[in-house]
Parts: sequence; structure tokens; C-alpha cells
Amino acid sequence: MLNWTWGIGQCPGLARDGKLHLCCGRDYREGFVNVDCIAGGAQDITADLNKPWKFAKDSSVEYLFIKDGLEHLDSLEHFFREVSRILLPNGRAEIWVPHYKSPSAYKMTHNFFFSWSSFNGFPEPHDPVRDLRVVSNLLVVEPNVFPFTLLNSIANLFPKYWERLFY
Repeated sequence: MLNWTWGIGQCPGLARDGKLHLCCGRDYREGFVNVDCIAGGAQDITADLNKPWKFAKDSSVEYLFIKDGLEHLDSLEHFFREVSRILLPNGRAEIWVPHYKSPSAYKMTHNFFFSWSSFNGFPEPHDPVRDLRVVSNLLVVEPNVFPFTLLNSIANLFPKYWERLFY
């Protein structure tokens, strides 16, 4: 599992701050606007993230959370353009995806595969979104079960080598 936190630089046009949980599935989070593409779930809004995000105004989101959803989308470029548009200045987007060496990465509905270094050079000169930056990049070996959670600290001391040798 990989976890990235993205930040945005200062930009004009403040609106209300908010929390947005994308691809929520059954994980309904209090205090968030929960969005999913499959109707009938626990979400507040049903929306296709591959289309323009009409559910969020420009500069209206302080914190965006998406876990196990980015790999299902059709276009990373579209996703990051929308994130850039809706995040407030100094807003954060926390993104969790399965590591490409994990068996869970190879589901039929996954369109993208990610490694620890997937966004090391972001943004590059040819990237259309220029105001987002990775502010944290973590390997998560096990998020909940002790003593395996101790491996998270070890993996992030030398993530490049952990990814090559142990993942």
C-alpha cells in the first residue's frame, strides 16, 4: 500500500473549506462529503470521477481523501486537474493506492499501477498540473496489525531498497 499527501500552493479565490472523501464505498466518514460512483451505497453524492466534478466548487476543499480509488480511474491527468481546481490554498489531498507488487494491485478494474517513486519527479515540465506537490510519500506494509505495523517505519527508512528487496 502506498500513501501520498499532496499540497497546493497559494492561489486566489477562496471559498468555504471542506472535507471530501472520494471512492468511499462502504467507508462512510462523518464530517466529510462522501462520494462514490456506485449508486445505493452510503455516500452523500453519486458521481463519476472520470467526468468533470460538478459536486465541488473551485477552491472549496481543504482536505481530500481517496483510498483504493485512483487506480480505477481512466485518467490521472483529469484527476489531478480536478484536485488542483477544488483544493484550497494550502489544502491537502491524501491518496492511498495498492503497491504494484501487491496481489491486490492486479484486479481487472485497475487501470494504473504505482510504486514508491511514481510521483518523485512530479510535476515535470510536460505535466499539465503545475501547482500540486507531494509533501509526504509513505510505504504502508500493514496499517493495523501489530507487530507488523513496525515494518512501516523500517520500510520508510530506505523505501527504495525495501521496495526492491522485500515487497
